[in-house]
Amino acid sequence: MKKFPITPIFIPANKLNYIEKAIKHDADGIIFDLEDAVPISEKEMARENLFNFLSSNSLKIPSYIRINDLNDVNGKSDLNLFKSLDFKIIIPKIETNEVLKNIPDNMSTIPLIETPLALRNLEGIASNSSVVGLMFGAADYSAALGSDMSWEALLYARSKIIIECSINNLFSIDSPFMITSSQEDLEKECRLSKSIGFNSKAAINPSQINVIKKYFLPTDDEILEAQEIIKEFNKSEKAVFSFNGKMIDKPILRIMENRLKALDIK
Repeated sequence: MKKFPITPIFIPANKLNYIEKAIKHDADGIIFDLEDAVPISEKEMARENLFNFLSSNSLKIPSYIRINDLNDVNGKSDLNLFKSLDFKIIIPKIETNEVLKNIPDNMSTIPLIETPLALRNLEGIASNSSVVGLMFGAADYSAALGSDMSWEALLYARSKIIIECSINNLFSIDSPFMITSSQEDLEKECRLSKSIGFNSKAAINPSQINVIKKYFLPTDDEILEAQEIIKEFNKSEKAVFSFNGKMIDKPILRIMENRLKALDIK
């Protein structure tokens, strides 16, 4: 798994002037949104403007493009235009592996899992050769279920996504937290999301970026501990040993390696 962004932020494709603000707030990834954030009347213009921008500018942080539903004419136009660029494509409303069979060989995709049918067919979707990650769409998924968006109501879906990402060596992006005025609730969901294995969590407002990083990035003490444990494990001839009162074996070593992976530290 290659290095992934901890907190990619959604930027409407018709409001590219938001890019500078996102970078100033330390976003480490951008998701250019051609779908929900762009009115139907502006989709064609937004598509063309985004293509021209990405064709002539080199961004220093990972960037993704969320296209429209591939069952819609706008989604097909999005895919046809951006297939010539080297950007990962987030595809909404995917429910079966069949849709992914039409993806050009040179494109990397991140299916947006946001319906019960997508969850039922997740094994086939996640194992497609074009897929490099999975993203959870909590709002559409809860609307389809008729549930609320509480952690408990959506835990099964999140857990299944994490399992398939682990099996297929994919990175995982949790759904953005939709209530931008509640930092306390955002912190709670970040803590829970990280605890079950998500690699990152999308943001919809710059004010969310540092909160997400706080919970998804290891602290200085955690980094130092991981480095020391890995060093001691490599020096030790034992399969299991004690380190500062903790039992260290291969599963613990892997947890320490994953801790450093988010920062691309060795």
